[in-house]
Amino acid sequence: MTFAAQPQRDLTAEEIRAFQDDGVVMLKQVLAPNWMAMVEAGIEQARQESSLLGRFMSRKVEGYQMDIFLWKRIDILRDLIYYSPCAHLAQQLMGAEEVRFFYDQMFVKEPGTDAPTPWHQDLSFWPIRGEQICSFWIPCDPVNRDNSGLLYVRGSHRWPQRFKAISPDYVASLIDEDMEDIPDINANPDQYDLVDWDMEPGDILAFHPLTLHGSYGNASRTRRRRALALRWTGDDVVYAPSSKRMPIHYKHESVAGGPLRGAAFPRILPEQEPRERAARLQAERADVGKLLSSGWHNAVAAARQKLRAKRTPTPKQTWTR
Repeated sequence: MTFAAQPQRDLTAEEIRAFQDDGVVMLKQVLAPNWMAMVEAGIEQARQESSLLGRFMSRKVEGYQMDIFLWKRIDILRDLIYYSPCAHLAQQLMGAEEVRFFYDQMFVKEPGTDAPTPWHQDLSFWPIRGEQICSFWIPCDPVNRDNSGLLYVRGSHRWPQRFKAISPDYVASLIDEDMEDIPDINANPDQYDLVDWDMEPGDILAFHPLTLHGSYGNASRTRRRRALALRWTGDDVVYAPSSKRMPIHYKHESVAGGPLRGAAFPRILPEQEPRERAARLQAERADVGKLLSSGWHNAVAAARQKLRAKRTPTPKQTWTR
């Protein structure tokens, strides 16, 4: 049996079709206030108890705080993943039988924080491959373009290009020079089908990991932008690690080319695996040796990037309003 709650409503055929055809859909008021209270409490705890990796990710701009794998140490977010209706919503969108949780990520932009999120494809960063993957972006605050709501290029998940992994925290070790540079979308907006939504707490943005997305900085002087991202995988997803993809610093049993397995990627539907669930009864910290190794590789890659940029400057993205 599963312990995940059923959604307060099933997704409509139109919502599922929009996810499949457009690569993104806004799901209006699908999370009840009790679940949103858990999201907000988890984010606030994470803000106060930032991990070593989170401090590294948030080093670039004051007022822009990020962190990942929060659920590994914050119990209320573990409970959200296991017991909320999110897994059922992801299952409907992906058309999957099995739903596993991949990882979570916090994004907080304080009022007046001039920190755009560059255009990117999530899958360029990740050590997984497959079609049955979806991300949920869940805001705790009212959001629009002015206070850094996300923008998407509709249908870009079907483009043949795979773009370099450029992130707000600029992790040089993940930039694969064999991939294409991301086009300067904001410099030529008429050439792209851009879409965004005004959102309220309880709404979810669901999108495919190849859908190009980004956001302006938070131009509001009064409104924060706190959001939690949850990533889900389905039946066809395999583990595909490489030196140019996000390392996993937690214990798991996945092997390259095989399905996701183990406590780092717990199965939520159709039923939980007791051994994976039991492994999270105690908060798990990231392997320090792996963190240090990742930091070293990033420093080396950053030095190489600087040398390369002197010869071939990296194209800049336009984020002026």
